[in-house]
Amino acid sequence: MTSIHTKCGADWTAGFSGVCCGAAKALAFCLQWTTVVSAMNRRSFLGKMGHGALGVSAANLLLDKPRILGANSKPRPKNWIWTDGGERLKPAEQRERFKQFRKAGIDAVLFSGFNREVLACAKAEGLETHAWTWALCRGDKELLEKHPDWYDVNRLGDSAADKPAYVDYYHFLCPSHDEVRQHLAKIVADLGDTDNLDGIHLDYIRYPDVILPVALWKKYNLIQNEELPQFDYCYCEVCRGAFKRQTGEDPLQLPDPPSNAAWRQYRYDSVTRLVNHLVDVAHEKRKQMTAAVFPTPALAKKLVRQDWAQWNLDAVLPMTYNSFYNEQPEWIQRAVKEGVAALPKDRPLYAGLYLPDLKGEDFDRAVEFAMAGGAKGVSLFGGLRTVKRAD
Repeated sequence: MTSIHTKCGADWTAGFSGVCCGAAKALAFCLQWTTVVSAMNRRSFLGKMGHGALGVSAANLLLDKPRILGANSKPRPKNWIWTDGGERLKPAEQRERFKQFRKAGIDAVLFSGFNREVLACAKAEGLETHAWTWALCRGDKELLEKHPDWYDVNRLGDSAADKPAYVDYYHFLCPSHDEVRQHLAKIVADLGDTDNLDGIHLDYIRYPDVILPVALWKKYNLIQNEELPQFDYCYCEVCRGAFKRQTGEDPLQLPDPPSNAAWRQYRYDSVTRLVNHLVDVAHEKRKQMTAAVFPTPALAKKLVRQDWAQWNLDAVLPMTYNSFYNEQPEWIQRAVKEGVAALPKDRPLYAGLYLPDLKGEDFDRAVEFAMAGGAKGVSLFGGLRTVKRAD
């Protein structure tokens, strides 16, 4: 049974557990942080996350058109979930898992790993299927050994190949390299040949965080009120040469590289060119292309050099994780509104919600704020499992 892992070969655990026995129980949906066996686990630098609860009222909220959009005419939102493929589940368990997704109002699944049977089962239950793919953050052993020169270099001259920032899996490729573009284009093209796959979803399509979300500063004992050189990328020979040809200046010789608008724009454009090339490759294969991005256009530029309003995606999924920015759920509406205003009118935005930090009514409120800001639906991060609870 062929299994495809889109996260640099990481071995993902199943995010579903069987429905527990018992009488007079009501179906509820709970969150379970799905772990990664390998060292390169999903956002492991956030630390171990606890469990939240997505109850019946929250599931109803995703499905309830009148409550969210008003009773007049707009279609029901389209909702997504980031999750693993659960390849180790038996077929009956897999079918039950996807039925529960549909009952919770989920329409599209972003799989970190999958096989043919998983995709076929998801499609049979009426779900869209997307390959959730780490783009520039790639710690493939072969790449690190054979092509260390493809990786980002910081302002101190340290390479992300052997001295990654923050955590040991932060091996980011440089988007300016033609070889990197070709390598990622082949990955997208190969995924494009997969049956029962509707789209390809890019994650980590950016530079390493030059500034972390503020709620993470304490964890790393950092104060990032400015761009520190050890987190400022990329100053590899390719980037320096290309910028010098454009402007006549070497970015390393600039008096204050972080304040140079042309140097910032060069890096925005480098990622944008890569993304739009990958979009073209996906579209040639008749696949959708979406991406997980930082929460607003302004924050994305400031923190990770993403100018995602310029990307030719079929849809954008900003990670509007309010707790990462020490904000309340109300902030989600402002973030979504900013994103919608920056995008072409025909490009949908689906607000990413970080489930472990949305307890009880905060989840309902987060969905309502996302829709009020102009989102076409939400995307859930945290991993769903089904349980039963007492009435």
